Amino acid sequence: MLQKKILQYTLLCALVLIVGYFVHYSILTYFQIEHPFTLWKIYLFQGVATLILCASFEVISQKSQKFKDQMGFLYLGAMVLKVILFCGFFSSILFSTLVLSKLDSLSLLIPIFIFLFLEVVIIVKILNRNI
Repeated sequence: MLQKKILQYTLLCALVLIVGYFVHYSILTYFQIEHPFTLWKIYLFQGVATLILCASFEVISQKSQKFKDQMGFLYLGAMVLKVILFCGFFSSILFSTLVLSKLDSLSLLIPIFIFLFLEVVIIVKILNRNI
């Protein structure tokens, strides 16, 4: 059952990553918009981080009775860790002297919100299963 759930999360994250990236990239290409960063790396980071987070919570929910009651708090901590890792990996974009336009900033935020929504949906299902 655990492997089946993790495989489902993997396929779902891969589907969202590929579809989200190509739709986003197609829109940017259509309007001839270029960013000073690689959009694919942003999507890849968010997709992999979401998969790791969701798989970890599935394992915790099925294997550890000790942490079942604390999973909501663990998720908040995991979100803080994800933001810190994102800032670390993309510090050259976020903390450079280069000023990002509103469109650049929006393109950074779109994958974050797409995968945040996916994470929340999956984590809520996991948490509701444990009630």
